[in-house]
Amino acid sequence: MTGHFDKNEFYSLPSGLNRGELLRRLTSDNSFALEAPKKKTEEFLDTFDRRLHNNGLVLVKEGISYYLKNLSDGSVVESFNDKQDLNSKFWWELPKCGLKKELRKSIDIRALLSLAKIQRSVAVLRLLNEDKKTVLFVYIKDLKVLDGVHDNYSVIVQTKAVRGYENESSEFGEYLGTIGLEKRRGDILAALESNLSKYPLDYSSKINVHLKPEMMAPHATRLLLKNLFQTMRANEFGIIEDIDTEFLHDFRVAVRRTRSALGQIKEVFPEDVTNDFKAKFSEIGKATNELRDLDVYLLTEDTYKKMLPDDLRKGLDPMFKTLAEKRAQALEKCAAFLRSERYKEIVRLWEIFLNSEEPSDGRARNAETHIIHVAKEHIWKKYSKIIKLGSKITSSTPDPKLHSLRIECKKLRYLLEFFTSLFPEEEMKNIIKHLKKLQDNLGDFNDLHVQQESLKTFLSGHNIGYDPTKANTQAAAGGLISVLYQKQISVRKNFSDNFNEFSGKETAELFNKLFKGG
Repeated sequence: MTGHFDKNEFYSLPSGLNRGELLRRLTSDNSFALEAPKKKTEEFLDTFDRRLHNNGLVLVKEGISYYLKNLSDGSVVESFNDKQDLNSKFWWELPKCGLKKELRKSIDIRALLSLAKIQRSVAVLRLLNEDKKTVLFVYIKDLKVLDGVHDNYSVIVQTKAVRGYENESSEFGEYLGTIGLEKRRGDILAALESNLSKYPLDYSSKINVHLKPEMMAPHATRLLLKNLFQTMRANEFGIIEDIDTEFLHDFRVAVRRTRSALGQIKEVFPEDVTNDFKAKFSEIGKATNELRDLDVYLLTEDTYKKMLPDDLRKGLDPMFKTLAEKRAQALEKCAAFLRSERYKEIVRLWEIFLNSEEPSDGRARNAETHIIHVAKEHIWKKYSKIIKLGSKITSSTPDPKLHSLRIECKKLRYLLEFFTSLFPEEEMKNIIKHLKKLQDNLGDFNDLHVQQESLKTFLSGHNIGYDPTKANTQAAAGGLISVLYQKQISVRKNFSDNFNEFSGKETAELFNKLFKGG
């Protein structure tokens, strides 16, 4: 395995310069020794959101061999020979090996996807100095996608300096520029452009919109909503094909953010239009609720079992088997909805709305207001409400009050994410960091409560009779409820410290500085 083949720096050829002409130019202008060409077929794997790439890694499959490589220098981090033809989709499906450990750290619960299968032929040239010593390796690579759909073909050039001859390497790079080659950065997939796969190579579930303070509120809000809509559409196929659970998660977050934007960025669009689309997106959310709930429960299986003594763990198997069966039914219903004419109609109407930059008809108070003022007003109001609600919570406050505070914190988090680009980056990061800590505490508290209630519901519908297996299930579920309750008590005790940190002087000064006064 030649390590340097996937360095994240390469030269692309200009139009009008083909491989043959390039070789002729190089060998006539420089002294080279030519090595025999090398051919190979490789498959590049990563998650949908390119977690390996974002961690500076690339996973390449050649035949039955997998190589996890470092993008910066091409070195092999871990390798694995799939002699049993497992074609593992998730890290936990691999046998115990170094690759399994490394993938677990990077991809978590996401599935590996085939981004591209590429055939490449590499011509290796050694640049010689006057003493006939090799000072630089030059690799001319013919890259062809083998997916049966795209006719994508590229030629790129990469170089590798010999230690002690860095100046010669720099001079040769300048020479490549004089004959029209452009220096670019990115992995091998970037050389073939983003249309080589049905998967976008730049996908991110994060909001990626740069707003300007002087933008009018309707225009700025539409930009945010368009970004969220793109995220929704990008994840639909992964839900239907059941690739991994994160497709539904990202889809639902985009739907919730859309509903939040419509509900919180007030009086930007006419009220009847806003209410209509809020109802439509609520319908989409409800169609995905059951599947997401079941995904969350099934993802907790290992965690739940580790909470129990060894002799009780098997007692949870019937429960998770039932949940898996219900999930299969819920997936079928959710996929049917996403294929339905009703969903297509909502999408069609939403696209029309997003692309219609209609002039204000005077029905919305903020239709002709700059977005910076709208952002400040709503962030300040939400922050003030959270401080008021949180300050009243004591050790004896009923649980629903903490749930209400959690919802308000989530709304504030969405507002901060929507409008981050309008304010100083570091100060916004600091505010979100403090808010996230409080959110995590409230979220853990709520999750533990919901999990207990779900277990109680399962047990109440479970006719134990005299079947010892079912009795074991009841004992395991009962024990788990007890463990979760104790954890919930512990999490609640930490609330005051987390809230006091968020409502403290540092954060208060930032909110006053950035948002007070609208």
